[in-house]
Amino acid sequence: FGDIEERAIVKYDFEFVNSGKIPLTITNASASCGCTVPSYPKEAIAPGEKGIISVQFNSAGKQVVQNKSIIIAANPLPNTTTLQLNGNMKGMQTEQTK
Repeated sequence: FGDIEERAIVKYDFEFVNSGKIPLTITNASASCGCTVPSYPKEAIAPGEKGIISVQFNSAGKQVVQNKSIIIAANPLPNTTTLQLNGNMKGMQTEQTK
């Protein structure tokens, strides 16, 4: 995510291609915390076709460097893949300086 403003909601799309020989079915996507919300295609992705996994991060109350993991469960082996998002919080202020 790069540098993130305080209280910003930022989004990132992971675009991928099914390079396998069978349809790719994503069964779940879960994040390392409730501030990060992934969404994924519910329909199977045919071989050679593209798909997108979108991730939204809410920076409210976050400080310094943020490292978030999104675990994708799908039908190929290995059955899980981990996506990583990193960002640096900027513009952080204490309650006394607001």
